[in-house]
Amino acid sequence: MKLLKRVPIKYWIWAALIIALLLYVTLRLDISTLDRGAVQAAAQANVGAVKVDKGLAELPNEADFKTVAQSGELELRLDSKTGHFNVLDKRNGNIWRSYPDPERWANEKQEGIWRTHLRSPVMLRYIDLTGKVTQPKETNLLEEQGKIIDVASIDGGFKLTFDMPSKQFTIPIEVKVEKDTVVTKIVDSGIKEGSLSLIWIRLYPFFGADHSYGQDGYLFIPDGSGALIPYREHNTNVNRIYQEPIYGMDASFKANNDPQSRNPITVPVFGAKSGDKGFLTIVENGAEAADVVASPSGVFSGYNWITAQQNYRSTYRQVTNEQKGRFFITYNKKERFTGDRAVRYVMLDKAKANYVGMAERYRQYLMDTYKMQPIKPKNGSKVPMTVNLLGAGREDGLVTDRYLKATTTSDAMKIVQRLYGLGIDNMVVNYMAWQEGGFAEFGAPLPVDSRLGGASGMKQFIQFAHTLDIPVYLDTNYMFNSTKAGSFNRRQHGLRDLGGTVQGNYVSLGYLEKLLDKEIKNFKELGADGITLGVDGTPGENRAGLGRTVDSDYNTNYPLSREESRKKQQELFQKFKDASLDIRGTQSSNFAFPYVSTIGHLIDDYSYDSFSETSIPFVQIALHGLVNYSSAYVNNRSEYQKQFLRDLEYGSIPAFIFIAENAEDLKNADALHTYSLDYRDWETQAVQEYQKFNEALGDVQNKFITNHRQLAPDVKETTYAGGKRIIVNYGNTTYSSGGITVRPLDYLIVKGGTAP
Repeated sequence: MKLLKRVPIKYWIWAALIIALLLYVTLRLDISTLDRGAVQAAAQANVGAVKVDKGLAELPNEADFKTVAQSGELELRLDSKTGHFNVLDKRNGNIWRSYPDPERWANEKQEGIWRTHLRSPVMLRYIDLTGKVTQPKETNLLEEQGKIIDVASIDGGFKLTFDMPSKQFTIPIEVKVEKDTVVTKIVDSGIKEGSLSLIWIRLYPFFGADHSYGQDGYLFIPDGSGALIPYREHNTNVNRIYQEPIYGMDASFKANNDPQSRNPITVPVFGAKSGDKGFLTIVENGAEAADVVASPSGVFSGYNWITAQQNYRSTYRQVTNEQKGRFFITYNKKERFTGDRAVRYVMLDKAKANYVGMAERYRQYLMDTYKMQPIKPKNGSKVPMTVNLLGAGREDGLVTDRYLKATTTSDAMKIVQRLYGLGIDNMVVNYMAWQEGGFAEFGAPLPVDSRLGGASGMKQFIQFAHTLDIPVYLDTNYMFNSTKAGSFNRRQHGLRDLGGTVQGNYVSLGYLEKLLDKEIKNFKELGADGITLGVDGTPGENRAGLGRTVDSDYNTNYPLSREESRKKQQELFQKFKDASLDIRGTQSSNFAFPYVSTIGHLIDDYSYDSFSETSIPFVQIALHGLVNYSSAYVNNRSEYQKQFLRDLEYGSIPAFIFIAENAEDLKNADALHTYSLDYRDWETQAVQEYQKFNEALGDVQNKFITNHRQLAPDVKETTYAGGKRIIVNYGNTTYSSGGITVRPLDYLIVKGGTAP
């Protein structure tokens, strides 16, 4: 007791406050708010669950499934009592279920609400927005003792409704079979809410879910170029899942403005492989309002699963005092995101049950759906090397900014003539930072800066380039306006979030649409072959340009949903195409693929999350032969030789960025993060790279990638239609096998023949 009396009372007060805070956090913290990045499964695993008997009786009875539709490849069966379905692949006898694999169910140890989640055909999150303090909650059909109603046959499948009177939610769905695919749809017009508000729905989230035991499998996630989450029996990443919004975060709903460390999703796909079974999923209608969620075994259950989360509300910042930065985070009670949500599951035949088969099937989907066709190379044996010329930069100053002239139109002529004379005869020029103010200054319309040569100088340069059969593109970012050019007024023409706050220098697409006719006329007068849709700052480090992300806009003059934003961007692309102006994209997403001839800075890596193991060239396999693409600038590589090998492995064409003068000054340029830009330092290397890429990839520019595999831990092989193979060795030791020898940090070209 004497020891206790010696402790000052203020310490007891502090201790009591800390304990109270910890108790509050423990009670109030909703684990689901941590979905992106670090989800702690254990916290919710046993909360509020209905006790059930363990065993196969928990899952649907296989005898209760009745055939409702067939295609030439698939047979669709429904259990009308549970709302679940299964699919027989008539090509190989594989059976796919909308619930976890019953053969592994006896080994499932998860208890509580997550056990009913696993068994339920639908999960959802909701919130009560009628009270002052509320937290989102998750539930499912079984937990709410809901009913399956309005079951009926439709052409190609069935429809039914999930009815949950306890929460006043009604969710109608349809499931159809089409050739080798199954399409699920949430019918928006029939969704009903009562006093509670929907946040998201996961329909059949455990389709194809499987345990890791005895399985050679993985989850495919659309992270960067693509990544794999391998099936592991004893997963150590028990608090990590993958969750990312398709097409990136919405600028109008970045509630906390947290920086995003992961690569944005550019293709609305995901998949899974278990042994000789595999499926690819394509999120169709409603992709703009969907997240991809993937959970390895050991997180929420013993199953590996991946699904599309259909979002109906999102948090946003309601600003109360913009000057003082005061705001609160909330949801929109009155309105939700609308529109049908369709997801297509493609069943892969056994020989194609891998990520290459998934990418090939997505390529075919692009060709069938968007009428994309194989490219027609201008020169069948030489790749079109991109030469990016940087006009000017800008250095921030205490009083005024400093204009940093780098490449005038006269300089551009000299550079192009020099490189052409050295043998780079299949060149494409992309002129950057030509507008007033230089790099990182945006606005439309903007004239060619007079300090670079003005419009007359640009016309002369383009005419000169055309005498060498070299096309010239003008790099432009239309998503932002930092100069007030074109009478731009942020408050009238800027993108606004749901709280009514103008989002930086973002431009409302409706305002931009009115300017394009004049812009197109200017480009035509200059003689440009097309435009490059650039980004605000060095690609990959800052904000996106047209064709990469979609954002909601609550500017009452130009209101757009995310889906409408995607459609509006496609309409803008078509304006340029109708004017015979070609389009080059930068880190473009799939909705831009049909409109662009080339994609610069196409991501060729993954985000290095602890649960994923390796990057794969999923996007490159799908695109090669349909669209040209390049990765990082050659003279901006951080690991020069390894990134050169990665370009060969992924089928990328080379791209450089050059200037004529003031290289030292440009090191301090705003938003420009580059290394060595002086073309004189790189002309020899550029010629050598051009020759190497021509030898490796020149004759397969319009060929599809038919296989990609790992031959050894540091050795990869890419195979093209016709049998040509590129083998790259990233390791420090020589690789030798089957008469093939590849030295360390080197590559080998094998012409023709088939892979052993």
